[in-house]
Amino acid sequence: MSSKQDLPPALHDYIQKSGVALAVSTTEGDAPLTAVNGAFCTLTGYTEDEVTGQNCRFLQGPETTEEERQPLHDFVHGKGGDNGRFPILNYRKDGSKFRNFVFMSRLYDSAGEARLILASQFDMTSAMQRSEITKNDARLSQALTDVEQIGREYGYAMMGSAQLIADSVATLARMSFTDPR
Repeated sequence: MSSKQDLPPALHDYIQKSGVALAVSTTEGDAPLTAVNGAFCTLTGYTEDEVTGQNCRFLQGPETTEEERQPLHDFVHGKGGDNGRFPILNYRKDGSKFRNFVFMSRLYDSAGEARLILASQFDMTSAMQRSEITKNDARLSQALTDVEQIGREYGYAMMGSAQLIADSVATLARMSFTDPR
């Protein structure tokens, strides 16, 4: 199983310093988390020690639907493209609900094998306002650019991130026009 010590040091440092909630899981077994950052802990209310070694489904709860769960499950188990975005109802440690918009990318080793999954989480509960969408998209775009650069330096590749960003912007824009909040 991978561990945070197995991450390239620059990638581990970036994840820890990022203001975007980030988590890394291995692609082995049940895809347990190997690293999370402070922003992830702030968003979810859990400490790194509480989540390391667990699959992220611990964030799901009684009102999380199978329609939300299945695409995440499929992605984690290698189905679909190399990137995905998944809206899902999650629960914090204190039991409060939040609308999580999860962006995931497979990270490949130099032999072309998917080894890790990088996931960023955004609380979209109140971020449906246009100003928040713009700010979140800018943060995501910068985070993906930074991670892609670090990944290239260490032999990892993130396929199609530019398309993921473009699709995400369009999705968020559509959501802001359909939700009158």
